[in-house]
Amino acid sequence: MEETGVDDHKRFKKELKPPLSTIPNMAHSSWIHERLPDMLWAVLIVGNLERENALDFFRYVGKYIEKHKEFAVITLTGISNQDEQQIREFIRYLLRYSDDIKDILRPLILYPKLPALKIWKEFLDKPIPEEDWGKVSKGILETFDHQSEKATDCRWIKLLCFMIGGKLKFNLEQKEKVKTIFEYPKRGNLREVRPSIRALEIGMAVIKNSSSSWNNDFWDYNYNSVACMPEESITNNLKGKEEKLNNEIKNQKEYYLREIKKVRDKLVYHFFNSSKTTQIDSRVENSFGLSLYGLALMTEIIVYCVSSSVIGRIALRALIENYISFKYLLKKEKDENVWDDFHSYGRGQIKLIYLKLKELSNQNKCVNLDKLKAIANEDRWIEFVPINLGHWGNTNLRKMAEFAGVKEVYDMYYNYTSGFVHGTGGAIRESIYQQCLNPLHRFHRIPSFCHPLMESVLEDSVKIVNEILDCLNEAYPSFTERINLCS
Repeated sequence: MEETGVDDHKRFKKELKPPLSTIPNMAHSSWIHERLPDMLWAVLIVGNLERENALDFFRYVGKYIEKHKEFAVITLTGISNQDEQQIREFIRYLLRYSDDIKDILRPLILYPKLPALKIWKEFLDKPIPEEDWGKVSKGILETFDHQSEKATDCRWIKLLCFMIGGKLKFNLEQKEKVKTIFEYPKRGNLREVRPSIRALEIGMAVIKNSSSSWNNDFWDYNYNSVACMPEESITNNLKGKEEKLNNEIKNQKEYYLREIKKVRDKLVYHFFNSSKTTQIDSRVENSFGLSLYGLALMTEIIVYCVSSSVIGRIALRALIENYISFKYLLKKEKDENVWDDFHSYGRGQIKLIYLKLKELSNQNKCVNLDKLKAIANEDRWIEFVPINLGHWGNTNLRKMAEFAGVKEVYDMYYNYTSGFVHGTGGAIRESIYQQCLNPLHRFHRIPSFCHPLMESVLEDSVKIVNEILDCLNEAYPSFTERINLCS
């Protein structure tokens, strides 16, 4: 099933909801967290037998249900709800299929809180942990994706037994659908049959027979019994990233510093050619200011080798905002004093910061209060400098991007990089956590052992800086110098 696009989500105030979540009275049920543990016997079978053999065994189970409809709910909890003697007869039937089945199901008694554990122990040998944890792990790995073939096989036998046991009825018009389930996977178009099986299984009215206690006990016991498998220690991801960063430092640092210096020197020269007065010229000052600020950010990405780090993404976010503001200013200047508004807003913000820090006796060690005061008074006496508490353009960056015709750039970069500024969940997950590759732990997240290294923002930063320089060239032609990518 393909992911639902953003345009297909439904808006409720400030929240976009996917279509499935808007269906009335829909209750969420998780295969991994809630239903897989209760089908552990089937998970072990499909994970440790060839598929055709596993399906034959499931059909063998279905034949038992034909005569013993009380086992229609074939989950571990459902089985445990039967009379003890009935459970014994059912387990004997399972194990008569082959010696392999007894070995494959043996890991069930690893779990001290397994439903009907006492009875299972009567028939299964003592666990061999070094073998049996591997069998459980393999089964979970094969069925972890709820839409996978083997997960569907497990869900099919659960549905089939439910139907054979008379718990699910179909009308005559659905005769062909019933046949595709009974003859799965040999009848019908599997691209239609498999989703149908999964939909019916998740909708089965057996929630009252499930055991949330066992589900939680299963996953908790796995976590407490088996060690994590950190992604960093198993894959070569980290090693590859370290090598990539080292190559970037060695091969690209010197090159890009030369490129930036070349562009910056010519940009400063172009400033003096374009500046015609010592009066305040907000268009000149801020056009070149945004361009030089972009180059400064680019320089710091290179000098401090932060292109693969959190700081690199924060710097890229600043570049994007500068670029969008520049494009907006150029398009808006035709009919408004937008450059003066932008300039005045910046001076007002400096004044506000200065006054706040002064009230706090400047306990901020990273700010020079005297310098802030001097900047706040540069254009006019501070008592005449207004403070705009809103946005300088009475809008927001998304609307600015739309107006300036660069919404695609906003969508491509801004929301993603903003996550690293605000420390949102996605940014924290990408930069701080790695995946535990142990299926027994549900592939949960654990902290990375090393400093986070992500994909480099270097090429994207070069692209945006060059876009900023294009804006400058539009404002003050002809400035054609650009940063060339390192080959």
